[in-house]
Amino acid sequence: MSVMEFVLVAHAIIVGLAVAEILRGLADTLRAEEARISYRLLLIAGWTLLLLWQLWWAVWRVVDRPEWTFPEYLIFLFPVAILYMIARLCFPEKVSGTDLQAYYLRVAPKIFVLVAVTYASFAFLMQPFIFRAFGPWVAASQVSIAILALLASRFHAPAFQLFVIIAMVAQVIWRGLSTAIGS
Repeated sequence: MSVMEFVLVAHAIIVGLAVAEILRGLADTLRAEEARISYRLLLIAGWTLLLLWQLWWAVWRVVDRPEWTFPEYLIFLFPVAILYMIARLCFPEKVSGTDLQAYYLRVAPKIFVLVAVTYASFAFLMQPFIFRAFGPWVAASQVSIAILALLASRFHAPAFQLFVIIAMVAQVIWRGLSTAIGS
């Protein structure tokens, strides 16, 4: 087994668990009886799913990397571990009969702090140490969203939180499109 295969196994397990959490939560929400839906929670779940798939796709940019140090391995796993925690927080254990709006209000501050940590890890750890590159526009967008997410964790204004979630989704789509067209 090569070093990269070893690294990818741990990455794949965490990504797979996170994706399963989101899909379970979405399926439970679809079959739930008398659950009050939270569109912000569903958007965060969608963002998390898109970002997990994007990270899985981006892993192929480092597939030829010959050597890994243990700190690089931890840096590589850190964002997906955080995304697993976000995925776990996106839905309560029992969705049926739950007020997802009240649940969102309870977990949103934690989710937004984790979002900020995720984007900060992309900007300050993943880009320079794993991908060995630093894109100023990418880093600026990641730092901006990290700051916005921290603000959203403190201010419970629905319109502002929705704005931050839309910015998060737009950033993931922008990065996905830019890798698809080769920028």
